[in-house]
Amino acid sequence: MQDLAVTRADLRAAIPAHCFEPDAQRSLLALVKDYALIAVLYVGLFHSPHWSISAGLIFLIGTLLWATFVVGHEAGHGSFSKSYKLNTVIGLITHSIILVPYRSWQRSHFLHHKHTGHLKKEEVFRAVKPHQDDILHKAIFRTPLFLLFGWPLYLLGFRNQKEMHPIKFSHFTTSSDLFSKRIAPSYIASLIGVAFFAGLYLWVWASFGFAIFFKFILAPYLCFAAWLTFVTYMQHVSPEVPVYDAEEWTGLKGALATVDRNYFPFNQLTHRIGDCHVIHHIFANIPHYHAKEATEAIKPLLGEHYLYSRRSVIADFYRTLIQCHFVEREETGEWRYRSANPAAPNYSDTAKARERKPVPAE
Repeated sequence: MQDLAVTRADLRAAIPAHCFEPDAQRSLLALVKDYALIAVLYVGLFHSPHWSISAGLIFLIGTLLWATFVVGHEAGHGSFSKSYKLNTVIGLITHSIILVPYRSWQRSHFLHHKHTGHLKKEEVFRAVKPHQDDILHKAIFRTPLFLLFGWPLYLLGFRNQKEMHPIKFSHFTTSSDLFSKRIAPSYIASLIGVAFFAGLYLWVWASFGFAIFFKFILAPYLCFAAWLTFVTYMQHVSPEVPVYDAEEWTGLKGALATVDRNYFPFNQLTHRIGDCHVIHHIFANIPHYHAKEATEAIKPLLGEHYLYSRRSVIADFYRTLIQCHFVEREETGEWRYRSANPAAPNYSDTAKARERKPVPAE
């Protein structure tokens, strides 16, 4: 593999300037379309004649809730609009509806972007060394079970991090390390927003019974949460994705430690969060409607350091589950995922991987 001889400044220069310009009207239109589609699907769900049709509609509603999260999360990056106030309002609305405290999540998500690919500081799906691959870790990450409860547990503070006490990072309390007096008003507003919608959903349960609550509230939420966890996992955990320790890590290396995947019709429906995620980590201030253009602009400069999978994402998920159990250090300074199953192939053992040169410092 060719050595990467460009800097972040070179990559920025290759991208058309308009790609960095958020358009509030265009962002709002994308969000309104999402909510309009959700409303139509809920009408269909209300009149659904059979459980099989209901299941399909619930899946689509959960998918579009994931899409609204993607647009709302851009508010947290400042790529929804140029207005900080509008970004905050949009963030509060979109996140509260799906029971995510916007401001605390924004801060933890910032940590993820700041330390992507870092062996000890990565915020989500942090890699473990062989001796850290304990029974609980095995039980969760050898199966797809984490898709069912990973997201709510993460918000509560229970994460795959060995060095930090989990409860200190709960997103739902002002005692969290994520809280800051500087953002206290919006932080508290986030918690109030979540409490309001949680109360509304519980009222639906109390008034109409669990079956209605499950069909219209809980099941779509679980689909949304599974989408979020699945896509995030597939972006950052893969045999091809390197991990770096403190001596080798740089911001650009970390930004490139993610992989784009083809979700076919869901690429557009979920605002390119799956197939244009590399550019999002290099420049998080690029709105989703410019992500594809920006990605195409930097691909020639990155060469083989741009990670993209043409395989089925479902097949890749299975491949990741059996090959990505813990990481071990290689001669290049990268830490690579390896399998606990001695019969499973490892990316690092292939000829192509041995030819790969590390990404240079910024």
